[in-house]
Amino acid sequence: MRTPDGMSPAGVVAAAAPTLVFLVANQIGGLRPAVVATAVTAALILAWRLWTRRQVRHAVVGALLAAACAAVAAGTGQARGFFLPPMLVPALAAAACLLSLVADRPLAGLVANRIVGGPPRWRSHRGLRRFYAVTTVLIALVSLASLAAQVLLYQWGEVAWLGILHVLMGPVWGAVTALSIVLSRRAVTRERDAAESAGS
Repeated sequence: MRTPDGMSPAGVVAAAAPTLVFLVANQIGGLRPAVVATAVTAALILAWRLWTRRQVRHAVVGALLAAACAAVAAGTGQARGFFLPPMLVPALAAAACLLSLVADRPLAGLVANRIVGGPPRWRSHRGLRRFYAVTTVLIALVSLASLAAQVLLYQWGEVAWLGILHVLMGPVWGAVTALSIVLSRRAVTRERDAAESAGS
């Protein structure tokens, strides 16, 4: 099975590069050089992605996020401000998961079920519905844990640890996504096998 570009070594390095450059440049020269270095790095990565025509949409989003982080850091005059925009990701993910559970439409089912080719009426399948609900709860817990750690590190002014956590969360979210899809595919297969056995 082909490794998604975003989870390949090159993809991981490209995603982490702006943050790592910001941390190093901030440590060496201060906030202003760090902001400039981050912007240049994001632009170079975007140009490379456009030239190779690989994950162009992700590259654009990444460049915009890096620019937003640099802008917030410059606007606040604090290096830790760089990590305010990324906090929105786990916050929005947790909110989406919790709201989907309240609406009795688990987010994992709405997304993963379509990706793995599950039954359109998956909510009427008790096993699948329970599986997607549990998966959504787990994703919400990971999101809340990530958000709590980032908020605490931000309040403590731990810029280096914020950067490390930000870099690590990229592969973590990639692994969570991949695992969710694999388990969803198995759950759908089990449900189909059970339905076929009951019908025979």
